[in-house]
Amino acid sequence: MNFHDFAGSTFVHSVGGWAALAGILLLGPRLGKYVNRKIKPIMGHNMPLATIGVFLLWLGWFGFNGGSVLSADPGMVSYVFVTTFIAACAGVIGSMITSWSVQKKPDLSMVLNGCLAGLVGITAGADVVSVTSAIIIGLIAGIVVVFSVIGIDRLRLDDPVGALSVHLVCHSC
Repeated sequence: MNFHDFAGSTFVHSVGGWAALAGILLLGPRLGKYVNRKIKPIMGHNMPLATIGVFLLWLGWFGFNGGSVLSADPGMVSYVFVTTFIAACAGVIGSMITSWSVQKKPDLSMVLNGCLAGLVGITAGADVVSVTSAIIIGLIAGIVVVFSVIGIDRLRLDDPVGALSVHLVCHSC
């Protein structure tokens, strides 16, 4: 079928995204999130801790993607490290520019989701795409995650951390 999925990314992120959607539908919105037909933002309580969490995920991604080469070939492992890192960086830049343009200010939570979106977007092809393609994939994922988070919120689906946007939407990028 000519389907390439490095590291089982389609299964991992699809299941994560569908599980996030099931949880959102089952639990419903947090109290005070949607009042009088308006969306009330509930800000993160500890953004430094959230940032550290994203950095730990980013670090762990190197073990996951690098280990998925299934050999100690330094050339191939290094290549996967580079495409993984570049896509995450491009996701950060894409989400920061997009959130700044749309919301008229940079938004740390969107930037953190942009990093994760870049990582999710590159995982399935980290071993075969060019470095330039990794940049494009990361940028697109970073842009898409911002619009996805906003759109899902407008649909009155309360996704506190953007898991649905990152995993289900940006995996398709």
